[in-house]
Amino acid sequence: MRILLAEDSRYQRAMLQGQLEFWGHSVICAETGDAALQMLSAPNAPRLAILDWDMPGKTGPEICRQLRNQDGDYIYTILLTARDSHVEIADGLTGGADDFISKPAHMLELRARIHVGERIVAIHDELKCARERLQFEATHDALTGLWNRRAILKFVETELARCARNGGSCSVLMIDIDHFKNINDEYGHAAGDRVLIEIAGRSGEVVRPYDFLGRYGGEEFLAVLPGADLDGAREVAERMRLTARSVRFDEQPALEVSMSIGCAEFTRGQSANELIQMADAALYAAKRNGRDRVEPAIASIPVSGKCVSMPVMSFAR
Repeated sequence: MRILLAEDSRYQRAMLQGQLEFWGHSVICAETGDAALQMLSAPNAPRLAILDWDMPGKTGPEICRQLRNQDGDYIYTILLTARDSHVEIADGLTGGADDFISKPAHMLELRARIHVGERIVAIHDELKCARERLQFEATHDALTGLWNRRAILKFVETELARCARNGGSCSVLMIDIDHFKNINDEYGHAAGDRVLIEIAGRSGEVVRPYDFLGRYGGEEFLAVLPGADLDGAREVAERMRLTARSVRFDEQPALEVSMSIGCAEFTRGQSANELIQMADAALYAAKRNGRDRVEPAIASIPVSGKCVSMPVMSFAR
């Protein structure tokens, strides 16, 4: 394990470093509290620190307090101290230190306390991984790995609020795999799952890095395109459509996949639900017009205080 040893006494530092390295640890040394804090605040910092209580610059307890107030991986801290006041030791532990050992350190005791620190660090890492896994599962679709319905709807609301506040454009795409029920009926649900996974992956490669793509439900997907007007959304949608047409499966060479896509651009005063309904209506128009096509929504244009609807020209198949 990589250990930071902060000790201003050259003799104590050399003795402890030699023993730690003999036990198989990699040791980084600091002579002052300021240098120790800088090392522990750097990326890929050691996960265990042995800190002398009294050092030039920051003291060991001060370092512990600052470490507990910063983000990043948990660093287990052991204070080295010649102090024997229970009040001072209690202050050091409540201030953020994990453990302490009296100077001069007894090597067997120090080794045991380091083993405790290693276990605590491992537990923290396991908890962090579990928390990240739960967070991913709570926001992502289990089959495709895309954002799930709740998450993608939240992104719609967030982006529309940003547009309403700062101006700018935002569009959404409602995407549906054509004749998906027939795919399940003819080739089986396992093949249908493979289609969903492949379409999700290919579509994810088409959208921009700052776009959001989620599974809306069943064979439907919803894309949120910040900064995109209707023309930009149509371009992204057309790339998605063409990508879907190129999907082939070796085990089912006759299986062909296509998508119908409806686009809608946000207008001020519009709710997230209204924008999605516009895109959904455009999607159904695409299906009525033959499927395998991109259909922009009917735009609402204010005229003399009223709103009139005008059809927007759609892409050819």
